[in-house]
Amino acid sequence: MPFRLRGRQPVWVGDTEKLRASGVTRLLGDAPGGVGKTTVASALAWNEWSLRGKRTLVLENRDKLVKQAADRLAKETGLDVEIEQADLRASPHAPIVVASIQTIGRIGRLTSFSPDHFGLIIPDEAHHALAPQYFRTLNYFHYGAASLEEGWEKPEDGTYEVMAHIVGLTATPDIGKKKNLGQLFQQTAFRYSYLEAVEDGWLVPPVAERRPLPTNLKGLKTGRTPNGSDFKPEEVSERLIPIVGELAKQVFDFAPLRKTIAFVPSVECARLLADALRNLGFYAIFVSGECLDVDEKTADFAAAGPGTVLCNCALYVEGADFPDVDCVAWFRPTVSRAFFIQGVYRGTRVLPGLVSDDMDADERKRAIANSPKPNVLIIDPLWVTDDISLCSVHDLVTDKPEVKAKMMEFDAGMDLIEAQEKAGRDWEAALKKAAKKHAKKQAQRIDPLKWALTIGEDKIAAYKPETEADMRPLSVGQQEYLDRNHIDRTAITSFGLAQKIIGIHVSRFKLGRATMGQLQFLDQIGLGHMVTPVLSAADASHLIDGFKAERAGR
Repeated sequence: MPFRLRGRQPVWVGDTEKLRASGVTRLLGDAPGGVGKTTVASALAWNEWSLRGKRTLVLENRDKLVKQAADRLAKETGLDVEIEQADLRASPHAPIVVASIQTIGRIGRLTSFSPDHFGLIIPDEAHHALAPQYFRTLNYFHYGAASLEEGWEKPEDGTYEVMAHIVGLTATPDIGKKKNLGQLFQQTAFRYSYLEAVEDGWLVPPVAERRPLPTNLKGLKTGRTPNGSDFKPEEVSERLIPIVGELAKQVFDFAPLRKTIAFVPSVECARLLADALRNLGFYAIFVSGECLDVDEKTADFAAAGPGTVLCNCALYVEGADFPDVDCVAWFRPTVSRAFFIQGVYRGTRVLPGLVSDDMDADERKRAIANSPKPNVLIIDPLWVTDDISLCSVHDLVTDKPEVKAKMMEFDAGMDLIEAQEKAGRDWEAALKKAAKKHAKKQAQRIDPLKWALTIGEDKIAAYKPETEADMRPLSVGQQEYLDRNHIDRTAITSFGLAQKIIGIHVSRFKLGRATMGQLQFLDQIGLGHMVTPVLSAADASHLIDGFKAERAGR
């Protein structure tokens, strides 16, 4: 290979190649921005050409990323890299093609390539892989031209001839409750968290400031938005525009000497925030997709120093790299973890040339700590709401709701890594205490699979994990929840199955349905025929009380 892999990149490439050799043809790589996913793509494309004699197609979802990725791949591999975008057409002989998904996703451009033209497809920002144009393109090059026919159904693995292997790359594989990347990808090739990257000295650590804003989100509902199911930007903007001065004041108070990128819910909100910041003495740049001078404003911000704020709606959530940005002002509420984390990643990169593979992790961390950018500050107001679970800075460092709840009890001005470690210790101590308490009880255990069949959830009994995440063992939190509710864990063999059972259990509780214990008791006393999936807890209690009264009378 004509270039050097650093850190854990050789392991990621090696693991990916091993899995491909074992017969896994649709893989996903999960790592934050700034740790070299593009270099991994270069290594995989180099192997594809030099070892297999096959071509690679790299898919990008933003026009600016196409040329950026092509230049990087050409520089690292030394191979000819051509572009398929708008009026630019790639040569059929190019070893690597970088394409705009908006271009190649059109049927005419897609079918100008034969389905077997490429041996490897690398969708960048692969959390978008289930979007229509992405999905169509990936299916065409993986399954063949039949995938374009109306009514086509995906064949079972092992029953078809694979055209091209797929290796997706993303920093945010968690795309929400309604969609799962397991619909496309068979397995995760590698996973590398933001905290691991911080610990290895490749990214800067996060700190956070939060001050409650004089508003609330009560009454807001989620719906379809450009970043998936989330709050409607226009509705949130109505709540924030009256307090845009308060938003500007938070930047003034917490980050007067930092270089900041601010995310707000609408173009109008971004414009007003820029005006308010200028009144406070900042060099504030407003930019939106409607601006004809987007490139000039972007270059202006890249060249600017501390005391500069780039105000935008969602233009720079992905694909924009400003290594000297050391503050992210997240001024738009969201329920999308992927959307929030992508935005925060705009500020987590290390200053150029500061760290290298020749240094060990401690040396890199010391270099970061002593640099002009020792951390990234996240300004994350504590949104006041009674009934909405919002994404916040805590989601950056933990995916455990129990740990997040503990972290939210801490004061503002957090070192997030220290807060996460402390919250984790507090949570584990609480679990141990609860475990001792429950160990003294001799409660009857409930068979979750029999319960699922009783309420008509037969898909639970036939459940099979589809992704590596689903295959993981039960988390401590899941175990504690199941034990607390006297649910037998013997037959619950995976994280995914536990998640589904707990989800149904919580949903039925919220709907006031009969509990597991009530259903089991009704079955034991011969009243199982009275059970329906919608039997309420009140009706079940009435049946049970009637039985007990009758027995007492006898």
